[in-house]
Amino acid sequence: MAIALNNTETVTVLRLAGDIGNTEMGDLLDVMNEMVLQSKIQIVLNFSHVNHISLKAISALAGRKQRFQDLGGDIKIVGLIPYVANLFKLVGAFSFFEILSSEDEAVYRFES
Repeated sequence: MAIALNNTETVTVLRLAGDIGNTEMGDLLDVMNEMVLQSKIQIVLNFSHVNHISLKAISALAGRKQRFQDLGGDIKIVGLIPYVANLFKLVGAFSFFEILSSEDEAVYRFES
């Protein structure tokens, strides 16, 4: 899995690529922990280049979303390919996350 960061004044976009298993999810959670320490709590995860995510990783991500919300932030998701979207639906997380069509739309939702 690769992670690329793009920051605006208030929103951080993480562009993910590859497969996200348990190890990769641990790496992503570490990055997100560092963001919390830097008070960067408005996150957009771009999954447009993610081919697969483990069901356990989706559950971990849902837990992290709750933590960000408790701190006054949120995690929004963009770019789910149909296969990955179905995995989110399978574990009941599709309706838990705000899933949008583009990074711009997600950033706009945070900033409005």
